[in-house]
Amino acid sequence: MEKLKQLIAYVAKRKGSRELKEEDFVKILSYERGWLPPTQARRAFRTCVDANLLERRNEHYEPTFEIKGFIIPLDFIFTQEDSEKYTIKEDVFTIILDHICQTTGKERKEVLMDINAIKRELGVITVEVAALIYCRENGIDCEQFYNEVEKKLTG
Repeated sequence: MEKLKQLIAYVAKRKGSRELKEEDFVKILSYERGWLPPTQARRAFRTCVDANLLERRNEHYEPTFEIKGFIIPLDFIFTQEDSEKYTIKEDVFTIILDHICQTTGKERKEVLMDINAIKRELGVITVEVAALIYCRENGIDCEQFYNEVEKKLTG
């Protein structure tokens, strides 16, 4: 977790503000430093949010720890190996959930509550199927996930 804290402090200091957005991680890690491809920079940002190191405040995020005086090594670098070390391998449900949140702009918690309600209502379906039903009910294109969900169901 220390490396993730260093990453957040690094991005905040490069930006010159505690107010961070996903785009700041992409800009600094991918385009300025060239450490990660944009998709991995986005994943690193989400990992920091999921680890409760970044907290949402209106239209931006702020570190949940004090970055003032936080020491970042002079030779600090955040590699793809670092990103993979902290990133939990995403399953198809997480990918569908991210797609729903990006498409609708809704918070993860709200979408999760809705998906869980569908699952409870219909009984013996998987959470992945409930997520696909949520997509259909809300007019979200989810066809690209059908094969992965089918593979998971047929094992």
